[in-house]
Amino acid sequence: MTGRMKTQFGMRSLAILGSALAATQMSLAQEVPTRISWAPSYSGSCIDCPLAGQNLSGWNLSEANYPGADLTAANLRGVQGHNTNFNSAIAQGADLRHADFSGASFENAILIGANLQFGQFNSAQMTSTDLSGASLENGKFIGAILTGAKLRAGQVFEADFSAANLTGATLTAADLTSVIFDNAVLVDADFFEATLTNTSFRNARLAGANLEGTIGIESADFEGACASPSTRLPISLELMDCAPF
Repeated sequence: MTGRMKTQFGMRSLAILGSALAATQMSLAQEVPTRISWAPSYSGSCIDCPLAGQNLSGWNLSEANYPGADLTAANLRGVQGHNTNFNSAIAQGADLRHADFSGASFENAILIGANLQFGQFNSAQMTSTDLSGASLENGKFIGAILTGAKLRAGQVFEADFSAANLTGATLTAADLTSVIFDNAVLVDADFFEATLTNTSFRNARLAGANLEGTIGIESADFEGACASPSTRLPISLELMDCAPF
């Protein structure tokens, strides 16, 4: 075999080997979609990570650090995301159904129109999170911090916000049918035109809250709830004064 033929043979072999390695790597990436630590940072941390439209369903993102991530229309269904940092993330229209983000942080995140049905967000940090038009049906937000959060026109029925802090939250025109706000802090929260059919406010603090113009409030449970002189209530509803913290 001449030197030229040997060179051509070697080049063809390298090309074949390169293609095989690429195929193997692609196959492995598809077969092991359990962690996102392979992302550009390789360390479970990715600032402003571009994940729009990506399928992360069923992955384990616990303890990951993804501030400012773009999760627009991403599929995070069934994700395990305990203590994950998604502060300032954009997750508009994302699918978070059945995901567990207990203890996670979504401060200043945008989840407009996102689907959080049956999600677990217990003890999550969601200060100033925008959940306008989002679906939170049957979600768990027990002990979560949602101060200044926006839930305008959200579908929130049968969600559980027991012991959550929604100080200054906006829930205008939201469907809060059968939602649980027991022992929640709802100081200065705005419920204008929200549906409160069978909603539970047992032992909730409603100082400064606005409950005028609500729908179905006559069936809501306010046992042990308290208000303040600045609380705006329907004429038919009287609550005891809140004791100082």
